[in-house]
Amino acid sequence: MEQACDYARALEAWSQWLRHWCQTRDGRALRTAIACQQIAKEKSAVWQAELKTSHSVWAARAERAAREELGLHQILRQIRRDQRLLHTEIIAAVLSPNGGSADKLRPLTEASPPRGLLALVSE
Repeated sequence: MEQACDYARALEAWSQWLRHWCQTRDGRALRTAIACQQIAKEKSAVWQAELKTSHSVWAARAERAAREELGLHQILRQIRRDQRLLHTEIIAAVLSPNGGSADKLRPLTEASPPRGLLALVSE
């Protein structure tokens, strides 16, 4: 359970920095969010390795309990939303006629981006 808690804390930090970037468009927040994403991936790998060492029904139950108790699915859902927003902005910057400088990105609302951009983001 300790590894699951470490993973949950890493996800929470990643989510907070990504949310901060979405609100402020601060480059430092984006760089920190990317670093937190890498840390979360490492913590996930450690947790998954720990679960694989005990091939039993109890390991699967422990994983489900940790996911439910720590609310990992909710954190991951928010991260996916914020990442879609980030990818949409990156595509909009690349497709913009004035060169698409990342410094000139405008804040987007939580409204759904156009369907064409969603298709590009998901590829």
